[in-house]
Amino acid sequence: MVTGMVHMLVEQGVEEVVVVPEHTRSAPGWDVYGKTLKVLRLPRNERYFGNLGLVNEFVLLEEFPEVATGWDLVHICASNFAPLAYRVCKKGIPLLYSVSSLLRVELGNDQRPELQVQFEVQEELLARSQRIHLLSESERQHMLKWYPWLMPRVVVLPIGTRSSGIRWQGGRSNTLLYVGRLIEYKGIEDLLKALRLLKMKGKLFPLDIVGKGTTDYEGHLENLVQLGSQVRFHGWEERPDKIAEWMAKSVLLVVPSHRESFGLVALEGMTVGIPLLASNAAALGELATPSCALTFPAGNIEALAQGIIKAFENPQLMRTLAQNAMNRAASLEWPKLAPRYLELYTSTQ
Repeated sequence: MVTGMVHMLVEQGVEEVVVVPEHTRSAPGWDVYGKTLKVLRLPRNERYFGNLGLVNEFVLLEEFPEVATGWDLVHICASNFAPLAYRVCKKGIPLLYSVSSLLRVELGNDQRPELQVQFEVQEELLARSQRIHLLSESERQHMLKWYPWLMPRVVVLPIGTRSSGIRWQGGRSNTLLYVGRLIEYKGIEDLLKALRLLKMKGKLFPLDIVGKGTTDYEGHLENLVQLGSQVRFHGWEERPDKIAEWMAKSVLLVVPSHRESFGLVALEGMTVGIPLLASNAAALGELATPSCALTFPAGNIEALAQGIIKAFENPQLMRTLAQNAMNRAASLEWPKLAPRYLELYTSTQ
């Protein structure tokens, strides 16, 4: 989300300073891109990120005092940067918060103390922001339920997409693709159980998994269905062009989420043009509608298995849905959304 937004704003002539954490950095440093974009990259270590992963704003501003001054707007996309945002905004600079997900919804209002603290960090950020940017109407409904007093500050605006030029190649064999984090609410267990059902009926569908979870959870997934070489774990891939290449060479992209605040993986697949089988979960159902994807009720393993069969038995239908999906994705290209984002920026006060 952030990368596409940053490049879109650069193209609109907006001057930006972006502060981001990077796992691979051992020391902080600036990268300068042209005349309008500077990126401060921070190592994700205890010097710069402390308890709960919150940024250590005192260390950061001591080393890079220029970050604190000269801005018309502070735009935050991750709550762990909230302490820095508050320091920079002390002089009356407006604060815009783009919410990737409402944590109480994403994590089911988990009562564990450490998660309750994270919820409170996000809630303080929501309360202190002059404008709150949500990604879908579904998230607006969750906001209405949990934080109705904040609704006058809410703007709903979808994420954009940018085509890499990589297009679906028709797939190989009958290979399915899953892309995303390996966590329970993403529905990966449902997909593996559906493949087990199909295997019991004599129907084998190889699955490539491009994503990462904890070692324990990945072990749980491997033991869950014991599909052997039918399921291949490839680890995480951060590069959008490489993800697009995976999509281009697979037959079907499956997005079985139980909850979604938007559905970025589905949008990436729609941009490439790979046929899509997706649950109707929340915002995912808004994006991957029945006109551009084969859909099934979230959490329904039997319906997911039947959807896989239907997809392979109806190739012409899937090609038609994929073309509709590409048209839908084209309407969400970043240059087309740029005027709406610029209006969001100028209206935040």
